[in-house]
Amino acid sequence: MIKLAGSLLLMTSGLLWGLGRSWELLRRERLLTEWQQLIEHLKTGISYCQRPLGELIGGEDSPFCREALKDPAFHRDPPGALGRAGQRILSHPGDKALYKGFTEGLGKSDAPGQLRHLELYAALVAEARRDAREQRDKRGRLDICLGLFGGLTVCLLL
Repeated sequence: MIKLAGSLLLMTSGLLWGLGRSWELLRRERLLTEWQQLIEHLKTGISYCQRPLGELIGGEDSPFCREALKDPAFHRDPPGALGRAGQRILSHPGDKALYKGFTEGLGKSDAPGQLRHLELYAALVAEARRDAREQRDKRGRLDICLGLFGGLTVCLLL
C-alpha cells in the first residue's frame, strides 16, 4: 500500500513538473501579448492624444504599467520605472534584452521618432510572440509527457 502511494506521488510530482514547465511557456506568450497591447496603447496615445509618457503609462492597465506605478521613482523617470518593471516581470533572457532596448528608447525623441521606435519594437515583439507560441505548441505537451513518464520511470525503477 505504501509502495502504491509512493508511486502515485512520484508520478504526480513528475506531472506537476511538466505542467509547471508548460505554464512558464504559456506565461511568456501572455506577457508578450500584454507587451504588444502596451505598444499599441503608447502608439495611439502619442499619435492622437499627445499626452506625456508618464500619463500614458499610468493610464494603461497592463502588468508592466501596474508594476511601474509601484516604483518610487516613477514620477521622475517613467521609462526607467517601466524598464525596471519589465526586468522584474519577464523571465526569458531574450525578452529581457529586447525590453531593455524598448524602454531605453522611450521618451528620447520627438513624436515621429517615438512612433518609429514603437513600430520597430511592435514588429520585434510580434516575432518573439510567434516564437513563444511555437515553443508552447511544441514543448508544452512534450514537457507534460516527459514529466509524467519520468515519474512513471522512477516508479518502475523503485
